[in-house]
Amino acid sequence: MNSTAFAATSAHALPAPQISKALDALLLPIDKAVIKKFKLKKGEHGVFVLSVKPGGVADKQGIKPGDIISEIHGHKVHKPVDVDAAVERGLKAGNSNVAMDLYRGGATVEVTTVVTQEEYNEAISVTEVSTWESETTDSSFSYSEFVSEETSEIESSYESEETTVEEELKQDESANDAETAEEASEDSDTSDDAGDDSSDGD
Repeated sequence: MNSTAFAATSAHALPAPQISKALDALLLPIDKAVIKKFKLKKGEHGVFVLSVKPGGVADKQGIKPGDIISEIHGHKVHKPVDVDAAVERGLKAGNSNVAMDLYRGGATVEVTTVVTQEEYNEAISVTEVSTWESETTDSSFSYSEFVSEETSEIESSYESEETTVEEELKQDESANDAETAEEASEDSDTSDDAGDDSSDGD
């Protein structure tokens, strides 16, 4: 049984949360348990911002607990690592502006966040996560209890985050390479046809 499946059997039945290095925020993948617990709309997709570090990137850029990050640079977000992979991809290309779509109170909010390489690389103390500003609309949900219950999961995902992001970027690259190869082969087919046409004209 993997750790994520095990985490889902905790008292809250919520999926394991993950720290976003890019945003200094604790994110939850949205599943039925998250939709029910935080009274989200059915069919909501993206990642749920459970808490933000005071004075961190998300806090400074106006991203609040309870927001749902649904898209970054026009690409749908499905899991927390998608956020950091999108930011890291931009940073590698020399772009520190991150355009994201958030759902907040039923409305879509477009936010352009600036994340520098220094901010992305800055270490986060996992022990401080329980003190971050959190979404507490549900009085039956204790954020600090949830975090203490999930500490080992948060720590392990944070420690392996760099590797996970690299894997995501490699998958993107191989998908892009496959697309490029396909386009190149289509281009060569059309240029062959053009060649045939010109020889017919002689």
